Amino acid sequence: VARCRNAWRKLSGTPQSVIHGDPNAGNILMTKDSVGLTDWDEAHFDYCALDLPLPHNAADLPRDELAIIKQASAAWEAAVCWGDDYAKRRLAEVI
Repeated sequence: VARCRNAWRKLSGTPQSVIHGDPNAGNILMTKDSVGLTDWDEAHFDYCALDLPLPHNAADLPRDELAIIKQASAAWEAAVCWGDDYAKRRLAEVI
């Protein structure tokens, strides 16, 4: 719990809104003219930054910022416990 809270605390003061919650390559549809997200079952109100570490750092975030966001995202996924093994793996990512 302490590791998760510490990871989230680092995003304190950054903008919040409704976020997708699972912006992986399988949920991103792209055409020549547009980009869209599907599979909104994990959408919730949270820090906007949590949707930014798209596959392969597509948002081109600085390394230190990306690390903070990835830690907070892993902490969130560990906390919601989608599955015991998955939650344990994600929690292991939180320093």
